[in-house]
Amino acid sequence: MAEVNRRARVAIIEDDPVLRDELARAVGLAPDLDVVGTADCLARGRELLTQDIDVLLIDLALPDGSGIDLIRETHARRGKIKTIVISVFGDARSVVQSIEAGADGYLLKGAEPAEAANAIRTVLEGGAPISPSVAGHILARMRGRENAPAETTGPPLSPKEVAVLTDLAKGFRYKEVARLQGISPNTVGDHVKSIYRKLAVSSRSEAVFEAVQAGLIRLKE
Repeated sequence: MAEVNRRARVAIIEDDPVLRDELARAVGLAPDLDVVGTADCLARGRELLTQDIDVLLIDLALPDGSGIDLIRETHARRGKIKTIVISVFGDARSVVQSIEAGADGYLLKGAEPAEAANAIRTVLEGGAPISPSVAGHILARMRGRENAPAETTGPPLSPKEVAVLTDLAKGFRYKEVARLQGISPNTVGDHVKSIYRKLAVSSRSEAVFEAVQAGLIRLKE
């Protein structure tokens, strides 16, 4: 655990510049945390490991390889560093592979950036934060009762709802989504309510997770 008398030092490896900046901003605003470096690929991420780091936030799908490889390297070389995955992939295989590689927590993209700060505190206290929707999905697979969201949650999302949810998943706020989509912030809110209803969810991270699992949105080209 990080020393009591200093702020926990955090590094972020994420190739999406919007999400990377959102995470850095959220962590930087926390009174007990410091962002000591960011990277957009595995190669630059490896360079960060030479620094004094307490927690590493890492994406799995990076342009030059899998974040799982760096989690494994971090666990082997710098075992005291806690690692938290932040990924759009919430399937059982990705989660299990990450944990087997040494990951201490697993969050879905689309969650509020501030959730990352809470997850960091949790791992430093010895906990293992994991997005509820990911846990539920894994349990459903283990019990042999996995249901395809597209078949059980009603009609698919409209093209505009897909566009709105994709922007939200990238970290944009309602006002930014409104500007990008040429609609009002109130209309964005209406679309979000419709998305939640259709996907039977109650949060942005759950909506992103269900939409990705159903093949309704794609965050990586």
